[in-house]
Amino acid sequence: MHPIPQAPHDQASYRPQSDPRLALGFQVLVILTFCLIVLGALVRANGAGLACPDWPLCFGNLIPEIDLQVGFEWSHRVLAGSVTAIFAFLSWSAWRSSTRSRYVTALLTAAAVLIAVQIALGALTVWLKLAPWTVTAHLITGNSFASMTFLLALAFRPCEADRDIRPPVSHRKRLWITATAGLLLIQLGLGGLVSSQYAGMACPEWPACNGGVWFPAWEGGVGIHIFHRITAYALVVCLGVAAFGCRRDGRLRGATALAFALGLLQASIGVASVINGIPTELTGLHTGLAAALVLTLVFALQQAWSSTCERGSLSSTQ
Repeated sequence: MHPIPQAPHDQASYRPQSDPRLALGFQVLVILTFCLIVLGALVRANGAGLACPDWPLCFGNLIPEIDLQVGFEWSHRVLAGSVTAIFAFLSWSAWRSSTRSRYVTALLTAAAVLIAVQIALGALTVWLKLAPWTVTAHLITGNSFASMTFLLALAFRPCEADRDIRPPVSHRKRLWITATAGLLLIQLGLGGLVSSQYAGMACPEWPACNGGVWFPAWEGGVGIHIFHRITAYALVVCLGVAAFGCRRDGRLRGATALAFALGLLQASIGVASVINGIPTELTGLHTGLAAALVLTLVFALQQAWSSTCERGSLSSTQ
């Protein structure tokens, strides 16, 4: 048995506190946030974004009269409020710990800022009558908050040293996975613009866009849709290269393979959505797969940039 390497003294403050209860709590929060993202897409797909024309109340009431559209929008708000309350409780529990690491503190702070921004964007989305920039920013911020809560769940999970101490990931793999995650962020923003600009059917064919022409225009809804398609193709290629390059890496093999599979499935659902006229069910599935892909790549990034059980530091300990 080799002795477990110890982190240098100046890195000790980055050591995460293992707490199975907080790990479980943040895992539940990740699931609820994932459901909230999908429900938001269904609100949009059902044309219910302004079913409650005021905020934070709905028609001036805390509990409005419910029909289908109001039910979608009001349940979205109730779930959002529940996510906020659970995050506040978990954050308070984590913050009061005397052994809280600087890494966890940074994640908690980032998540708190993101959820505050998300609440403000939710209000602005209603007040500004579904302005495209608020809808797109709302989607990106929601996925970013889910990513922060996922990293918190990973930070608090019990540390099994024999399992987690592995050789460092190569610099090339780290950069490739990071670049792929950046491309996914761009694609997420483009997807938000396609939705908010009602450009889902700007190209009603596949693989061509309109009338057998692949690139009829580079502006307006057609341009956004084409850019979204091109970025999707590039993202699938990058995910495939990452999966192939990490096929023998025990740390990254599973995450990158899953990300590639999710990317292929996501692209297929996108094609099916266009061919079938953007049905509501496929819209929700498309958004859910995107959120799952974000979380999978976040996990791959976390694994790539931490080499030992000292997961609190995003740099390897040599």
